[in-house]
Amino acid sequence: MTVAYQQRVPHILIGKYLSPADVLIKADPDSIGADAIVVVSGDNDRMKHAIDLYKQGYAPKLILSGGAKEGFTSDAKTMQLEASRSGISNEVVILEEKANNTYENTLFTKEIVKSQGFKSLILVTSPYHQRRVYETFKSVFRGSDVTFQNSPSIYSSWKADSWWKSEKETNLTQEEIIKTLWAKLTGNYK
Repeated sequence: MTVAYQQRVPHILIGKYLSPADVLIKADPDSIGADAIVVVSGDNDRMKHAIDLYKQGYAPKLILSGGAKEGFTSDAKTMQLEASRSGISNEVVILEEKANNTYENTLFTKEIVKSQGFKSLILVTSPYHQRRVYETFKSVFRGSDVTFQNSPSIYSSWKADSWWKSEKETNLTQEEIIKTLWAKLTGNYK
């Protein structure tokens, strides 16, 4: 085994841990697909991936979560405009416009999920962020019968098998590892 390969293996394992991806089930009358695709605001690639999933029939609704970080327009509204430009009707979009962080994305999305009676969600975010989103949703939804499928954006520049080749992606990875491990160790996802 070469030294380069031995050094790469732990990095790939970290990348795979941070970016869980499930085999998705399409929503149709004869299967148990998801009720909605939840998009957590952040990197621009997330919405493009969610639009693809919606158009491929993986869920009949989109929940777009994110408050206004700058200015007056929420991230959720900005994502809705992108969905609309791609031909998705505003009638299938549910906006969550209060959240300012991952925990709030989850907390405020839970209110929507309960009010709509949804039981299955596809979680979409950037790959480096997927594990933390998934763990936060599991924590906040503990005790409910809502299930989650992970679908990290395929359009992200962050890749599980090469993140360490970029300083920016290395920094993102280190930050996510710390946040994810802290939440798991302390049970505090806020």
